[in-house]
Amino acid sequence: MKQKRNISHVTCAVTTGYLAAMGSLYLLFPGLRGYSSITSEKFPLFWILTGGYILTALLIQAEGALIGESGLSLRAYLASTTWPERFCLIYLLLTWVSALASPWFPETISGVSRQEGALTITLYCLSFLLVARWGKASRTLLLIWAAGLALCCLLSLMQLAGANPLGLYPAGCNYYDGGIRYGGFYLGSIGNVDLLAGLLALGIPMLWVAVVRRKERWRFWLLLPLALCLAVLVWMDVLAGLVGVFGGALLTLPVVLPVQKKRRKWLWLLVAAVFLLILLLLFLVDLGGGLFHEIHLMLHGQASDSFGSGRLYIWRNVLSRVPGHLLLGTGPDTMLYAEIDAFTRYDAALGGTIVSQIDVAHNIYLNILYHQGILALLAYLGMLAAAAWQWLRRSSTDGVTALLGAGLLGYGIQGFFGIEMFLVSPFFWLTLALLVGRSRRDTNICKRIKRREQKCGRNC
Repeated sequence: MKQKRNISHVTCAVTTGYLAAMGSLYLLFPGLRGYSSITSEKFPLFWILTGGYILTALLIQAEGALIGESGLSLRAYLASTTWPERFCLIYLLLTWVSALASPWFPETISGVSRQEGALTITLYCLSFLLVARWGKASRTLLLIWAAGLALCCLLSLMQLAGANPLGLYPAGCNYYDGGIRYGGFYLGSIGNVDLLAGLLALGIPMLWVAVVRRKERWRFWLLLPLALCLAVLVWMDVLAGLVGVFGGALLTLPVVLPVQKKRRKWLWLLVAAVFLLILLLLFLVDLGGGLFHEIHLMLHGQASDSFGSGRLYIWRNVLSRVPGHLLLGTGPDTMLYAEIDAFTRYDAALGGTIVSQIDVAHNIYLNILYHQGILALLAYLGMLAAAAWQWLRRSSTDGVTALLGAGLLGYGIQGFFGIEMFLVSPFFWLTLALLVGRSRRDTNICKRIKRREQKCGRNC
């Protein structure tokens, strides 16, 4: 008699395979025809891997229900969800309500300009829900993730040095021809440098926390991908990534460092003091051009639409259109139809005027507010807040939770200036899922221990 398969183990194995494929194949696939087609070529791969995983996992569970090996009904599933999962379900529901109610339906299903329609958001949410239940953050996955980041950054460093490996730039061009001989600036296997900055803001904190919190000797090998990632981050000089990594590191220290509770309180005070001193310095001293100069002027009430590479201009125009559709937004990925006047700025280095069409808010949270409405934004923030609470509670005793949360914090900070797009966003959702899933397993273990102790007549 054949032994029945353990449905849970099969689903976990499929989930591990999916996570490994995303951290290697998907991360490193640069497209076959250069950066001009990376979006159109990487999107089908995202659908194949993520859509295929979701379908496979659901079919395995359905098979288990048919043979009586998996008794998890929809009601039982909803009852067993954690708060981040519940907020995710609400966010997904509100996204579809926004898409269906939009005057631009059915274009909201696939998206108008960036493939970020309701279907793509559905893949984000369903993969999050499945990985949160069946995924496990392991050493193998961490090493695959580190190796993928290292190879991506190695490619980026060669491009920053002026080379054109893999022929991703047009013939005879390199990275520094961006905005002159071709549009945009592209690096690595991700493409747009702003998106690469988001990837690094997620990956770098995870690597350095792993080095600090892991005990095994192999952790020092992570210093190699960490150094490559930092080199790319500093060399490409994308401020959103720099703020996400270094600002996140400052806020992360009191949470992830293995210190006693009393010393942790002093660390929080130290972080607050450093933050206030930095603000005071920027208020009193104009440190020259760039970000610090712009912050100095803003602290003195002298803001310009050109600040932040035009982000203040974009935010002001997007916010001015929000009140007309506050509850449900205009529908996912429809900002192109808002017909916001293109942002223009003169670039002395290029010797010309840059014209940027506005189809995204360059702020993940404002982007959700505009497209899906304030209710969806509250659900999204509720999901992040619930996950952050788990991170704060468990990081002192669980190094894996510490590194996952550190990456999410770095990504969340750069998200105030960044773009959400399928080229990088799946890595955020999967990291969030692993954090939530780890908390779920710890909670389930405690419950089992409590039941055993009660059965033995002892108090928990």
